[in-house]
Amino acid sequence: MLQIRHLTMTHEKDLTDLVTDLSLVVNRGDKVALIGEEGNGKSSLLKWMMKEELVQSYIQFTGQIHRDFVYYSFIPQQLPKRLETLTLNDYFFGPSERNVDYTALCRYAKELQFDSDRFADAQLLSALSGGEKLKIQLIKELSLETDILFLDEPSNDLDLATLKWLERFIQQTPKTVIFVSHDEAFLRQTATKIIHLERIKKRQVARTTVQTLNYASYAQGREDQFQRQLKQARNERLEHQKKLARHHRIHQSVEYTVRNTHNATAGRLIAKKMKAVLAQEKRYEKEAAALTELPTQEDHIRLYFNEIESLPAHKPIIELVHYSLQVGDTILVPSVHFRFLAQEKIGIIGTNGAGKSSLLKQIYRMLQEQASYSIGYMPQNYPDLLDATASPLDFLTHSPDKKEEERVLTHLASLQFSREEARHPISSLSGGQQAKLLLLKMVLEASPVLLLDEPTRNFSPTSQPQVRQLFQDFKGAILAVSHDRTFLKEVCDKVYQLDQNGLTEIRKEEL
Repeated sequence: MLQIRHLTMTHEKDLTDLVTDLSLVVNRGDKVALIGEEGNGKSSLLKWMMKEELVQSYIQFTGQIHRDFVYYSFIPQQLPKRLETLTLNDYFFGPSERNVDYTALCRYAKELQFDSDRFADAQLLSALSGGEKLKIQLIKELSLETDILFLDEPSNDLDLATLKWLERFIQQTPKTVIFVSHDEAFLRQTATKIIHLERIKKRQVARTTVQTLNYASYAQGREDQFQRQLKQARNERLEHQKKLARHHRIHQSVEYTVRNTHNATAGRLIAKKMKAVLAQEKRYEKEAAALTELPTQEDHIRLYFNEIESLPAHKPIIELVHYSLQVGDTILVPSVHFRFLAQEKIGIIGTNGAGKSSLLKQIYRMLQEQASYSIGYMPQNYPDLLDATASPLDFLTHSPDKKEEERVLTHLASLQFSREEARHPISSLSGGQQAKLLLLKMVLEASPVLLLDEPTRNFSPTSQPQVRQLFQDFKGAILAVSHDRTFLKEVCDKVYQLDQNGLTEIRKEEL
């Protein structure tokens, strides 16, 4: 279906390599996942696979590609602007270069719970919710004549029911599927080949890995390899330090003898011995340069909530009784009953448009007015809290104190931020880096209550286990809106579903 030889991709803006010497064969029926941190070039590589012209305005590349397909379908992260002004009728029944299978169109609409009578609506696509925009693209693109599917973050705006449907579709379709995803559960269910794009050594060096494995095997093998290399590198350094210590004692002994020897013949022998000692030092320097490199992973998140003073376990954080969830003039849920205690970890799920984010925002505003303690908050839309013109250092420091600045810089370095990035505008950071900033702010503020809206959506799948561990170890209360099934199962004590009838607790086994 597709063959790539020795591809290197470089971003023209800063001449940063995104992909290095990638060679790859994609066979018919393969399910290929592109993974990596935000900003590492996954979307650019996906587009390049379709057509070089889609990225040539900002990407330099060397290498060859052979495409053995005629038609492809592409669903991007966001609805293209050229489609926003179309009506549903124009979108589904307008001119098309490819044949549409109308039987499949209606079948997919039914399976995705999208009313097929709306196909002929005059409603603009721009007026649809994020989940509906993705659903109509799935319905349309999967019904077209196509050889290969390209999907960029298809799980981002889908509710759990639709996400599970898409998993089954990818598992069962004979078509080749190449997709970008951060969702671990989705990857485990679908991927048969992994392309991992990394930027290591403070994001200065691109590393590209290809493995024909399912995601669970890839992730475990990667972690095992990291631990083996780390153990070997540490053992070699320990042994090298022992040799240096022995050599240092010999050096000191010879120096002492040189200073206290006055016999000319003995002096020549001691000088010869000193020459041998100095030669050995040069050999040790060469040995140090040849030691196994300490492994690095850009997705490592070394953060800990060390200073949390938990509130009493049964202290109510908030209690809603017959609460009307309303946005503007629209009542989303007439009556919500909800009690949230000081050491509970609660997840909220629901269909697209049910009001999950709105409920979390309203609870956040109420707690800001009522609570005597600080509230940690991670919105789904990061600009709600982040000033795009400020630097990470500005965002995280509250005084010009040099000690505080160094402490923050040390934390940022542990999250793979360079000192330059710490002083660049936040607007220049990737979504994953901005998410790390919000995490770090919550850690530094040591708030006993955290409100999180899709907290894992911009972290790479390989960093998500560390994010989950951070929240598992948190001693306070967490209220999280999420469709990340692994997060809900591992972090949350309870999970509630929000619909028009309010909040209903569900068993985690149902996720």
